[in-house]
This record gives sequence, structure tokens and C-alpha cells, in this order.
Amino acid sequence: MWPTSLRTTSSASTLMSTCSCNTGLVDAQSILWMKLAHIFGIIKCNGFTLSDQRGLKAVGVGLFPNLCLVNHDCWPNCSVVLNHGNHSATNSALHSKRRIELRALRKICEGEELTVSYVDFLDTSAERQRKLKEHFYFECTCEHCRQHIKDDLMTAAAADGPGGKPSADQVQEVTAFSQECLEKIERSLMDKDFQEVRMLCSKCLEKQNNLLADTHLHHLRVLSAAVEVLSYLRCFSEAAAYARRMVQGYTKLYHPNSAQLGIAVMRAGVTHLQAGMIEMAHELICKAYRILLVTHGPNHSVTRDLEAMRRQTEVELKLLKQDESACQVRSDAALKK
Repeated sequence: MWPTSLRTTSSASTLMSTCSCNTGLVDAQSILWMKLAHIFGIIKCNGFTLSDQRGLKAVGVGLFPNLCLVNHDCWPNCSVVLNHGNHSATNSALHSKRRIELRALRKICEGEELTVSYVDFLDTSAERQRKLKEHFYFECTCEHCRQHIKDDLMTAAAADGPGGKPSADQVQEVTAFSQECLEKIERSLMDKDFQEVRMLCSKCLEKQNNLLADTHLHHLRVLSAAVEVLSYLRCFSEAAAYARRMVQGYTKLYHPNSAQLGIAVMRAGVTHLQAGMIEMAHELICKAYRILLVTHGPNHSVTRDLEAMRRQTEVELKLLKQDESACQVRSDAALKK
């Protein structure tokens, strides 16, 4: 049996209450339907999304009765991660089991409640509250929602540009244009029309220039789509330029030890590595490694992959600097002649 403390959906609870008041009219099929509705309600409200070993793709949903007791906060002090374990060693005694982990994102005081986030922080407080109400059936009253923290950054206009500060009408117009572009981008991605996505992103980013701040949600979502499609098209230098801008915006919005931030920085580092920009790649990979050490731990496969990349870029950076130094020596010698 599921623990009685597990949450269920309001619709399932209402249906069960209604049927229990009319027990004389309930047949076996209705009882079975109620039980199924109750189970699906538990899964909907308590399931944790599970990612693949690299933490990049959702592969399923898991139920963990103890973790279901952990409440939500939009700016949590813990994160939940699935550690797939390590089965690569020849000796099975050295294998580690797959497990779900609750990891602290910062120092937690004695008696302080442990919290995790049920939704991505990259939405305004009103939108996060709407999603939580729709999917988990509660009103979020965390500090970030009550005080609308960072909402101003997520909807901010650009600072003074060449033409001065943009007017409210200009911001409203480009926001509506960006929303329309994002809808077209989503449809084109579903149709796998990547050249169309590339064109839409370029057009939208040009329109947003000097009008929307680097933390505006529409700006960041267009950048994210541009990085994704340009990487797929193997236009790595162009993708890297957009990825840097995206990471700058994310860094101003996300919790410094957010898993979403860590994964985004890691992807940006890989894009720079593919573009041959070793120095920036190394810097981003080191930053991602520091974050994922906290959110995923040193033994997670993603963290181990990052550690290998960090060592690789460190070696390549040293070789690059040695080559530059040798070229400078040869150049100086040639000038003296």
C-alpha cells in the first residue's frame, strides 16, 4: 500500500468521496476505476522526473515515498537526482547501486525544513504558481513567489542603448513579436525544419536587440532554441556565441547551485569545445563541474564525464599556450635578424 501521507489529486479525491456516499450504486467496475484514478492521482502529484545517465533527457517518472514528504520551494535548499550507479568495474563488488539522492545545495541549519523545487525556476512567479496549482493543486507561498523576486529581471527592458531607453510601447511590441516567434519556432522544431528555426531565431534576436534585457525570458528562450539548432547543424562557432549570452542570463536568474544552471553551462562548454574555443570551453566546463559536484555529487556519471572533459581541456590549453609561446620566440628571433 502507498503511505497515507502521499498526496493525491483533488479530482480523484472528489470522485472517491462522491462514490463513497453512494455505495449502493457503485459496481465493481466503478470501484476499479476509482482505484485507478487514485493511483494515477498519486503518480501525478508525487512522481519525480527521472533523467538519463547524462542528465540531459527525461526517461521516466519514479515514486519514492520518503521523498514525497519533501515540500516545494521555488528557491530550495535541496535537489533530487537519480544516480544510476557505476557498473563499469570488472569486479562486481565495486559496483554501486542505482539510487535516488536528496542533495543539499547549501549549508542547512538545524531544524530548517528541507525543500526541493517541483518546477523550473525560469518563469515569473505568477506562471510558476499557475503550473503548481494546475499540476500539484496547491498555492505556492514561498518567499520568491510572495515577493515576486527576480520577476523584474525576467521581464526587463534593455538598459539605455544607442537610441536611449526603449519606450513601453516598444517593449510591448517586441514582447508580442517574440511570443509569436517562439510559437513558430516550436512548430518548426516539431516539423524538424531546422533552417526555418535558424532564420526565426536570427530575426527575433535582431528585433530584441537594445530592447529586451539579457535576462528577459523570451530572449533566453530564443537563445536556447538557437543554440540547440545551430549545434545540430554543426555551426558550432555561431552556437557558442549564443550559448555564452544564454549562460550570462541564466547566471543572473538561477540559484548558483541549480542543476539546470549546471547542465546549461556544461552544454555551453561542450559547444565551445566543438568550436575549437579551448580557453572558454575550459572555463565553462570548470564552472559546470563546480555546480554539479554539489547537485549531482562526485560519483554521478555526469560529474565524472565533466571531470574527464576538464582534464582534457586543461591539457589542450597547456599545449596551446606552449605553442603560442614557441611561436612568439620564433617571431622575436626573426625580427632580430
